[in-house]
Amino acid sequence: MSQLKQLTDFLIANMPKRAMQGFDSQMDEITFIPAQRDNGLGQYRLAIIRYNAVLTWERYPYREYDPKILMALFMSWLTQDERGLLEETGIDSELPEFDIETIDQETAIMVVTLPMAEELNMVPDPKGEIPFDGQLWRLDEPEVWTAEEMTIFPLTEGQK
Repeated sequence: MSQLKQLTDFLIANMPKRAMQGFDSQMDEITFIPAQRDNGLGQYRLAIIRYNAVLTWERYPYREYDPKILMALFMSWLTQDERGLLEETGIDSELPEFDIETIDQETAIMVVTLPMAEELNMVPDPKGEIPFDGQLWRLDEPEVWTAEEMTIFPLTEGQK
């Protein structure tokens, strides 16, 4: 699941329906960073996608639903999200930018822009849609194996 989808789902789940009227989320200013890497387990990272997530509310009820709550939701999501890929690619982990334009005494157009980075990962699949390196691949989230236990063998004097 993309970061934009995760953020969108988080906001929809935590904001009242009235505040989500006229809401839209999309990617903007998409760039690719060459970062090919064998991830093991047959997985391959083709590139890193860097983009701005743009979330727009056409009629945000700012008197009814304080924009500071929305700002706090963004900060809450950011503390839970894995933003290490931004640092790995040398991109500063920027905070969201809020642009609020009042329409009337009750509503405003609100646009929030947040930089994001995601891996473009593939796995081999005979029914895949992407021909690469002599075989077919499909997009997939990488599977990461984490050691749950380990054994340490001490080195005694005289051993190398």
